Amino acid sequence: MIGLFSTSTHAPYNLATEQYLLHHFTEDVFFLYLNQPSIIVGKHQNTLAEINYQFINEHDIPVYRRLSGGGTVYHDLGNLNFCFIKSGKRGELVDFEGSSRPIQKALLELGITTEFGKRHDLLINGKKISGNASHVYKNRVMHHGTLLFNSDLALLNHALKTNPTTFIDRAVKSVRSEVTNISQHLTTPITTEAFCQHIYQYVCSNNSDLSSYILSKEDQTNINQLVTDKYDTWVWNYGYSPSYELKKRLLTSEKIRFISHLNVEKGIITKTDITSSNNNYKTSNSLLSQMLIGQQHEKRTLMEVLKTWFEKNSERKDYLELLPLFI
Repeated sequence: MIGLFSTSTHAPYNLATEQYLLHHFTEDVFFLYLNQPSIIVGKHQNTLAEINYQFINEHDIPVYRRLSGGGTVYHDLGNLNFCFIKSGKRGELVDFEGSSRPIQKALLELGITTEFGKRHDLLINGKKISGNASHVYKNRVMHHGTLLFNSDLALLNHALKTNPTTFIDRAVKSVRSEVTNISQHLTTPITTEAFCQHIYQYVCSNNSDLSSYILSKEDQTNINQLVTDKYDTWVWNYGYSPSYELKKRLLTSEKIRFISHLNVEKGIITKTDITSSNNNYKTSNSLLSQMLIGQQHEKRTLMEVLKTWFEKNSERKDYLELLPLFI
């Protein structure tokens, strides 16, 4: 087994590193990393349905998609992420409890007793401190999870607060759980850095064959290429979402009610219907509907479409006021 502790806190880089280690290494791997504030969605989720879009934009929190399934999680520098990668027989690779056991034992040494939850998570007195997911590639499996040590739980709750009635889709939905920080349950306080070192050293000391590994320049080049091609792209983080319908209502400052209905496939708007309480907008609504078809369902693109539409329909006082109608 080889052990790595990432020197990067850039989420796309660490997510790409997981894939690179899974696909291109044959050894078993233990990998730890911290990420700057970010939201990480599961592979099969509809990104927009999982996040508080307005809140994360106001707080400049980026969203990335991981390789594994499961629900959406929030990362920051108070949340330690662990990853185990191993080879084995197909059909016998996924073992959430077995993969989480070293982490449970490491926490027990700190006086923290955890139980394994029904959703493959770790709990302290019924409150979640770790969400877990896995991904199988050929005869290898990646099992990874979060460890809420001293995370900003208020920000976490705001960032992941969504309106479940807005989207119609078949994507995997996150199940929200009450969470707590590990640091709140320690009898002797320690720093986040000390906690990270404890987890790493515990796993190292309990695997006699484990040796520390430093990514080579070639490794880093390949990982950075994965970041550029996949993990830091709109196509993967938003466009990969399953097809969905989005229905929204908006009351403007002029007291005009708008209703929009979008169909989105692979991140591209394929069908639109826009109506309003003021019949004077019937023609301009139809024009906007046509302009939206074929466009990426993302903020920057929608702003450009609305700006162009506004130039042709200057009776609207502020085209940006309509943006919440579509995203």
